[in-house]
Amino acid sequence: MRWPATLGAIEKGRGVVLQEERIYFNSGDLKLEGLYADAGSDCGVVISHPNPLMGGSMHNNVVESLGFAFFRKGYSTLRFNFRGVGRSTGVHDKGEGEKEDLAGAIACMSGRGATNIALSGYSFGAWVTAGYLQNNLPTGPVVLVAPPVSVYPFSPEALLGKIDLIVFGDKDPFCRSEDILPFSQKIEAKPVLIFQTDHFFAGKENDLIENVQKYVLDSVF
Repeated sequence: MRWPATLGAIEKGRGVVLQEERIYFNSGDLKLEGLYADAGSDCGVVISHPNPLMGGSMHNNVVESLGFAFFRKGYSTLRFNFRGVGRSTGVHDKGEGEKEDLAGAIACMSGRGATNIALSGYSFGAWVTAGYLQNNLPTGPVVLVAPPVSVYPFSPEALLGKIDLIVFGDKDPFCRSEDILPFSQKIEAKPVLIFQTDHFFAGKENDLIENVQKYVLDSVF
């Protein structure tokens, strides 16, 4: 299983230029690689990528789409590589150390002046984000895309009221409707279904952007 590569020109013609700089930040003793875009506000979003054991990284179509969705609404964006991915040091830790990586990314965003920090994760990144939120409160909106509730363990009791939006496809074997809908109800998150869509959202990126803005970001700004 391989995720589509970064889109690059997804927003061409919409007047949005996402100027990102490569940065590095700490996760314990590790140094992680990220791409940061400054929107000039006190709002920021940290975006977590899909499973690196299956080719996932910050260079991914859904990760980049989420960055565009938030940046267009005034959020600075930080997408980053978990430990052992790209130029990030360390080795894959099956989701445990990755929660520390997410905490490091949040601290990095805070250090750059963001006080309202949104979180967004896709697939494995959604699982890591949910794991982090079990013991932490969000300071901004939380959006999960295709959280793999059909194959990974989640703890709905610890996530109640912490997640705003869950976006999923109707043809996703890792996030099946019969699993994600009751999960969304338990944690009081809004579920949004995109039709004719599998786990990878290839060709559905603009639908994803529009739904994230409609159901979360338009209510904030």
